[in-house]
Amino acid sequence: MENMLCQVCGDPADRNKQGWLFFDWRREDSPPTWPEKSITSMPPLCAEHARVSAGQCPYLRGNEYAVLRVRKPHLYGVSGTIYRLTADGWCATARDTLSPYSKPRHPGMLASRVHRELCGVTVVDRL
Repeated sequence: MENMLCQVCGDPADRNKQGWLFFDWRREDSPPTWPEKSITSMPPLCAEHARVSAGQCPYLRGNEYAVLRVRKPHLYGVSGTIYRLTADGWCATARDTLSPYSKPRHPGMLASRVHRELCGVTVVDRL
């Protein structure tokens, strides 16, 4: 995610004058401007694996998604599990908590995913 590599093969993700290639879908926490300013933990894709994913990924077949070109996929923050030290040792207190870089960090967080905010979004009809 940090180096903008394809989530399938690890080669450089596809980029043209409209931006990087991403898939995204509307979620309960999506902003009213969706897909603009959407927060995603899904890395971009190369063109070849975007076509393969669109045809073979069971999750994409079962949900409405958008193919996007994103000019400014800004690093937004991390998510993970928050741990608290107790008399009995470390205890998980919250799972999959989002911690934006713009706000104070959660002490005891073990981050597991990086998130990007998708800005400068163009919805494209085809790959």
